[in-house]
Amino acid sequence: MKKNRQTQSKQGLAAIEMAMLFPIFMMLLVGVMDTGRLYWTQSVVRDAAFEGARTAILHESTTSQIESVVTEELVSGGINQSSSVVISDRQASQPVEVKVSVPFEFYVIDNLLPSLEGPTNISAAAVMIHER
Repeated sequence: MKKNRQTQSKQGLAAIEMAMLFPIFMMLLVGVMDTGRLYWTQSVVRDAAFEGARTAILHESTTSQIESVVTEELVSGGINQSSSVVISDRQASQPVEVKVSVPFEFYVIDNLLPSLEGPTNISAAAVMIHER
């Protein structure tokens, strides 16, 4: 009978330890997922800026076509929020810069770190030389 009490005591201790550590573990896990989502979003925005710059260096492309390519790239990457696209002047043999900016909001980390609260902008720029 004494052995049975020790087993119950250890099981109770394990349950208490789990109850104390589980919320911390879950916050860490969701925080890692939030950070991964941030890096993924940065990658998609960077790719969209690059594709916009590739379209911008073509002689025949219009501003609306460039914005459309950027939007399509963002949507194909899973970003459906409104984006800001800024295209510099396009002149022959001169660099063309395409800047893309998208709002980003953390799901969990902003609750843990109030300084990150509210939407932040993720932006990227790509520069290429305009043809002709």
